[in-house]
Amino acid sequence: MNVEKFDWTEELHQTMVKSLVTSFGLDFLLLNDRKGGDVDTIHNVRNGIYATEAERQRYEGRGDYDSHHYHSHENYIATNRKGKRAHQAGTLTDAYTGEVFASDDKKNLDHIISAKEIHDDPGRILAERDGAELANDASNLAFTHESLNKSKKADSMDAFICTLQKNREDTLRQIAELESQATLTEKEKKRLISLRKKADADTERMERADKYAREKYETTINQSYYLSSKFATAVASASLNSGFRMGTRQMLGLILAEIWFELRERIPHIIRQQRNSFCAGKCLSEITSALRACQERVQEKFSSFLIAFKDGVIGGILSGITTTLLNIFLTTERMIVRLIREMWNNLVQAFKVLVFNPEGLSPGQLAKAVTKLIAAGVAVAGGVMINEAMAQILIFPFGSELAAFCGALTTGILGLVMNYYLEYSEVMQRVWAFLDKFKDKFQRSLEYFQAVNAELDRYLVELTALEFSVDAAALNHFSLHLDSVNSEIERGLLLREEVSRRGIALPFESGNVASVRDWLNKR
Repeated sequence: MNVEKFDWTEELHQTMVKSLVTSFGLDFLLLNDRKGGDVDTIHNVRNGIYATEAERQRYEGRGDYDSHHYHSHENYIATNRKGKRAHQAGTLTDAYTGEVFASDDKKNLDHIISAKEIHDDPGRILAERDGAELANDASNLAFTHESLNKSKKADSMDAFICTLQKNREDTLRQIAELESQATLTEKEKKRLISLRKKADADTERMERADKYAREKYETTINQSYYLSSKFATAVASASLNSGFRMGTRQMLGLILAEIWFELRERIPHIIRQQRNSFCAGKCLSEITSALRACQERVQEKFSSFLIAFKDGVIGGILSGITTTLLNIFLTTERMIVRLIREMWNNLVQAFKVLVFNPEGLSPGQLAKAVTKLIAAGVAVAGGVMINEAMAQILIFPFGSELAAFCGALTTGILGLVMNYYLEYSEVMQRVWAFLDKFKDKFQRSLEYFQAVNAELDRYLVELTALEFSVDAAALNHFSLHLDSVNSEIERGLLLREEVSRRGIALPFESGNVASVRDWLNKR
C-alpha cells in the first residue's frame, strides 16, 4: 500500500469497528472492571474496598472487642509475672521514658499497638489470624507507668504522641503550679506524678517501639495472607476468569467485525437491486447469500480467531496478576484496571512476534511490526481514557454509548496516525533501513531474488494483457507452455524468445543482468 493509494476513510472505519466490538463494545457483557481489582488485598480492605462480599461480611461479623479476652492471654500473664520480678529486683525500665521504675511506681503492661486496633484491623480478619495472639506477641508488649498507659487508652502511638506534644505546655504549667505549693494533698501528689511522667515521656523511644512492633505485626499479617493457599487460589481463579472472558471478548469481537465488513459490501448491492423492482423471493435469496458469505468468511478466518482467543486469554491472565500485585501496595482505579488489561493484550502479541518472528521478518521489519503493536496498545489506552472521561460527563440516556463511540474514534484516529507515521515517515523509514543493515547475507540474497521474482511476475501480467497477433489457440498454447516450465531460468528464456519474436520493446536489455538490476532499482 503506497502513500498515494492510502485510503484513510476505509482504514479508519476498520480500526473503529474493531475497537468498538472489542475494546469498547463487549466489555459490559463479559468484563466487569472494578476499583481495586478482583482479588482482596490487605491494603484495599483497610481502605474499605472489598473484591468479594464474603470477606466484607466476615469483617462485619468479627464481633465486639473483648478486653478480658486480650488481657488474659497466656503470654500477657507470663510477661506480667516476669516484669513483676524485675520490678522487685529494681531492674525494670519504663519503655516510654527510659527510666528505671522506683519500688513504689505503679507499672502497667501496655499493648504498643492497642488490642482494640488489632481486633478491628480488616487486614487481620482477611489473614484469618487470632487477634489475641498477635496483640500479645513479645514485640507488642512494653512496661510503662500506669499514668501513661491510662492516658494512651486505645489510641495509636502516633495519636498519643500528638496529644502529649499538643498538651505539653499545659502539662508543664500544671507541674509548676503544683510544685509551687507548700503542701499537697494525696490526690495532688498523684496528679503531680502523673504529669511528670507525661512530661518525661521520650517520644523518640515511643516511636521506635511502635515502629518495631508494627513492622513485626505487618510482616506477620502479610506472610500469613500472601503466602497462603487462600490468596493463591483467589489470584488463580480471578486471573483465569479474566483470561477466559478477555479471550472470548477478543474472538467474538473479531467475528462480529468480519461479519459487518462482509455485510457492508453486500447490503448496498442488495438495496440497489431491489430499489426499482422489489421481489420478496429474490430479496430473501440475496440476504441468504449474504449470510452464507458471512459464514464462509468467518470459517476462512477461524484459525485467526482462535489465535486471538489464545492471546486474549494470556493477556487477561497477566493483567489479572499485574492488577493484584499493584493492589498489594496501592488501590487501582477502575480506569487503571482497564488500561492494564488492554495494554497486556497488545504486549502479548508484540512479545510473540518479537520472540518467535513467525513470518521471518528482517530486523527492521520486525522492529516495525512490534512497534505497530505497541502503538495500537497506546491508541487503545488513549481511547479508554477518553471513554472513561466522557462517561463521567455524558450522564444522560445513551451517554455511555456515545462515550464508547468517542473512545473508539480516538483509538481509530490515534492508531491510524501512528501507523501511518511508522510506515511512511522519512525518519522511521531511515530507522527501519538502518536496522535492516544487520540482516545476514543469505537473507539479503533471498529478499533480492524475491523482489526480482515479484517484479517479473508483475511484468508477466502486463505481457499477458497485450494483444498478441495470434489466434486464441496459439495464445492458449503459449500460456500452457509458460505454466509448464519448472524454473525461473526456463521461464525467462521462453519469455525472451516470445518477446523477440513479437518485437516487444522492453525497459531493460534482455539477458543483461546489470540492465535488469538497474531497472529494478529505478522501480
